[in-house]
Amino acid sequence: MKKVSLFLTILGLNMLCLSLHAVPANPRPHPYVQPNGDTLTVRLFGDERRHWRTTEDGVLIAINGQDYYCYAYVNSKGETVPSKKIAHNKDKRTKCENRYIARLTKRTAKNKKKLNK
Repeated sequence: MKKVSLFLTILGLNMLCLSLHAVPANPRPHPYVQPNGDTLTVRLFGDERRHWRTTEDGVLIAINGQDYYCYAYVNSKGETVPSKKIAHNKDKRTKCENRYIARLTKRTAKNKKKLNK
């Protein structure tokens, strides 16, 4: 019985130590080549448990099922969801894209408020 207790204690301490080693992401911008050949500058934030990506100017993005980074929003469950619009660097965006990003940003802010209540 003492061996089992000792084993469980050591196992618990190891799990605690592993959870304390969350390493922050490197937010340094790096280029990503989209499947269509366009290059997008991406920044990574967070750690092993919670992380997200943005464009160089801070727009939230997520990768979709076809390996494209798309503009994204946070849903009411706190999940980052890619939209259907492929992300571009700021200097390549259309006015329509900028309006779309503004709507997604408002949607994310609204859902984050709900989550924080």
